[in-house]
Amino acid sequence: MKIIDVLRKENEMRKELLTVTAVVLAGMLLLTVVARAQNLDFKFLGPIARVITPNGDGKNDIAIVCVDNPAFSDVQGKVYTLLGAEVSSFGPLTQSITTGMNCPVGAIAGSSEYLTWDGRSSGNVVGSGIYVYRIQAEKRIYSGTILVVR
Repeated sequence: MKIIDVLRKENEMRKELLTVTAVVLAGMLLLTVVARAQNLDFKFLGPIARVITPNGDGKNDIAIVCVDNPAFSDVQGKVYTLLGAEVSSFGPLTQSITTGMNCPVGAIAGSSEYLTWDGRSSGNVVGSGIYVYRIQAEKRIYSGTILVVR
């Protein structure tokens, strides 16, 4: 099987567009392969649950917001009171969570990621109420609410 056939087969499996440039220089074949993914846009999938009870019992203690991030874009999130005061930032993106709750499968393997908030502000559990989250990725903003019940 020729190298170009291997690249084509891999391309079909990944659903990517490949640009292959072959150059012969000083008797050596140099290949440049550039892959551009199709339909791999960032997708905001939303929170798994809109109600959290951060009381340490291991049930609904954290807010989990799911994203499909196949391009591994920078994603940031913050939590605010209804009056607009910043409460906290979401934890960093991760691909594994130990709560038993799972986000939907992403467009490609490993592209589903999670942002989490533990219901705390400066180390202290926030009071009961409605909080607004704001997620920013790829120059877009996604927002919604999370209810904290204590």
